[in-house]
Amino acid sequence: MSLMALRQAKGWSQAELARISDLSERTIQRIESGRPASLEAVKALAASFDLSSEALQNRLAAPIATVDAPPVRPYGSPLAWHGLTALGLIATVFGLGHRFDADPRLAAGTAMLGLASWLLHLAFRLYVRDRRSAPTA
Repeated sequence: MSLMALRQAKGWSQAELARISDLSERTIQRIESGRPASLEAVKALAASFDLSSEALQNRLAAPIATVDAPPVRPYGSPLAWHGLTALGLIATVFGLGHRFDADPRLAAGTAMLGLASWLLHLAFRLYVRDRRSAPTA
């Protein structure tokens, strides 16, 4: 159990614990962030929680349980970004074709070739991602 959990179980803020233990609030913050506590700080905190110094040190040394959160994907789905990029590619090719008075069929064919290559790229990326995340036997 961490110092933060002990403090919160008592319903104390960091400032209240600092006042009760006669330590600075910054010292409390440092210990709660995982930095080692000095012997004097451990004694003062142990007295504040009515524990022995050894019991408090054992509680502070216990590993903190963490929950594995799913990875955060900022800015939306990769598929949506690939779609927007493909639309941008098509619009650019059509725009250039119109600007230089190219045959619209040539511009459309070039845009479709670009789109096809982009879709192949996406399919390959998804294949590689799925292969990496597949469980191995």
